[in-house]
Amino acid sequence: MTINVGIVGLSAGGGWAATAHLPYLQQSDKYTITAVCNSSTDTSRKAIEKYGLDSADAFSDVTTMCTSQKVDLVVCAVAVFSHYELIKPAIEAGKDVYVEWPLCATTKEAEEIQQLAKKKGVRTIIGLQGCVSHVLTTLEDIIKSGKIGTPLVTHISGSAGTGETGTRLAERYQYFKDRDIEGVTGQVMLSIYIGHTLEPLIRLLGQPTEVSAQLKTTWPIVDVFSADNKLLASGVKKTADDYASLQGTLASGVKYAYNIRGGEAFDDGEGLVWDIIGDKGQIRLNGSSIMLNLGATDFKIRVKDYESNRIEVAKLHQHLDLPLAAQNVGRLYENFADGKTVPTFDDAVRLHQFLDAIFLSASKGGTQEFLSNN
Repeated sequence: MTINVGIVGLSAGGGWAATAHLPYLQQSDKYTITAVCNSSTDTSRKAIEKYGLDSADAFSDVTTMCTSQKVDLVVCAVAVFSHYELIKPAIEAGKDVYVEWPLCATTKEAEEIQQLAKKKGVRTIIGLQGCVSHVLTTLEDIIKSGKIGTPLVTHISGSAGTGETGTRLAERYQYFKDRDIEGVTGQVMLSIYIGHTLEPLIRLLGQPTEVSAQLKTTWPIVDVFSADNKLLASGVKKTADDYASLQGTLASGVKYAYNIRGGEAFDDGEGLVWDIIGDKGQIRLNGSSIMLNLGATDFKIRVKDYESNRIEVAKLHQHLDLPLAAQNVGRLYENFADGKTVPTFDDAVRLHQFLDAIFLSASKGGTQEFLSNN
């Protein structure tokens, strides 16, 4: 049975929905895009025409779109500050929902949305697509094989590899520069980047039970650029932190250390080092970026056996035949349609709560115990 999709935030000018969602949805026989909702009916029609979505109707209001019997799944692909007001009417209408990470601007909003979804009995997806990456499933199989024995310690370190976390700030992401914005307890930029890059580690090795965090603004001055790369403002003050160092213990007993920094990697292929150390061997993942959710073409996994001292290169699982940014998003859609595991609003709320613990540790010092209320 085909799943009918209504997309909120598909722009004729491009953006994440067009880059990461359309490549899979337009070639899948499991989904049909039947509605597009933007700030005006006109912009929705322009997107429908631009992408050749002949089966889609144009809307300017989510509530109206959700009255349509042609919509089964509402996909929300806009900035986080609008998530709550856009998701709520979709859930109240009984629609399944796919929301990009973060779920909401605050943990309180996220918890409310989570409970509403449970009450209405709708299926949910949170866009933590790194959890279904072919790289992560390869790591899962290596650990399950027993090649490294029992995992004991893991440490992951890398650079985000995006201008928004360094000294070049795109106009559309100007809110990334602010430590406090619209009542957010933590910081939007770090919430996005830590969530996307830490969740695969948690998914693989276990939920955290404690965290000690240090944050820093390494790039306090940024330049703002337009979409066509024209300099709009220079010497703009940034208060948001772009460096995070976390450590603690997972429920599995594994000790973890995690470091992410803004800006580009030192050199090509040097944006990620992730070690998983066991009692019989060790795994090392290298690549150009810590952003497993976005992917990279040069990820490489090596496995070392302590007894033989031999190092082997692991064969990565096959990814979907899609553009890079769409591969993991496509896998989320595939899993959802096939009834397989996808990250849900429960996972999102737990991660929101953990981020609160991170920001609390960074502001007050010391280790914060973490037991999810979810």
